[in-house]
Amino acid sequence: MIQFDRASVERGGQIVVESVSCDWAAGRAVALIGRGGAGKTSLLAAAATAVPLHAGDILVEGRSVRRVPDAVRREIGYVPATMPEWPGLRAGEFLELFATASGLRGAAARGAVDRGLALAGLAGRGGTALETLAAGQAKLLLVARALMHDPRVLLLDDPFGGLDPAGRMRLEQLIGDAQLMGRTVLAALDDADVPACFTDLAVLREGRLVAAGEHDRRHFEAGRQWVCRIVSPGHAEAAARMLAAVAADARAIDADTVECRSDPRLAALADLVAAVVHAGLPVEQAGFTPPWPAQLLD
Repeated sequence: MIQFDRASVERGGQIVVESVSCDWAAGRAVALIGRGGAGKTSLLAAAATAVPLHAGDILVEGRSVRRVPDAVRREIGYVPATMPEWPGLRAGEFLELFATASGLRGAAARGAVDRGLALAGLAGRGGTALETLAAGQAKLLLVARALMHDPRVLLLDDPFGGLDPAGRMRLEQLIGDAQLMGRTVLAALDDADVPACFTDLAVLREGRLVAAGEHDRRHFEAGRQWVCRIVSPGHAEAAARMLAAVAADARAIDADTVECRSDPRLAALADLVAAVVHAGLPVEQAGFTPPWPAQLLD
């Protein structure tokens, strides 16, 4: 598990994370979202002991990053947003270094390296220079490195950055598997398109934790209206007029598409769709725009 106790981080003479308190148990996968500069990367780096805390504490499996950072590092697998520069180093050598640092030897080390290369799509290509890797390969190689010592907590900064659809699917599966194995996953996402593999959602705004809960929009609906879009081909104007009675700011944005604000206490998106259908108008598609987690950032 990982626990933040009034954690604050200072960088460049400024407080970039201020008094964050929250905790997540084993088997939870948390998506940390926020706009650029919200403090997501700094919070993860502090949990990984890569930057010092200004105030408060972070406990990983009950161990303090302030008091026993070496013990914390044995419990975490940290994946930074980008591959550090390692001139001349090859992918297999990169993994071998960390396998050795994790205490693996002989067949165990070779097996860990082979699995890591396979995860990155580099099976049999351990001689590939790090600087020639595609962004997605480098990202998955960093994930493989983080898993070398079987950590209890995974810290992932921008985990899907640079991944193609196949790589993204592979990493989503890995995050889901980590939950089943009792690991805790905390991932800072650079967009708010949060995959279903995450069990929890936390929102940072200007360094402060402003919302947290299960990855279910019902936990974030208090006092909020969702922006919705309904596609009714050729009937957007009629649908907008009908929806004006049950939703705010209903308007046709083209001949086929209606946009409105829905108060979930009064009418959920499904209710709006049902109202359009009951009025005899076609509905081709409906959803939140942008996705509802992104709307939490406003």
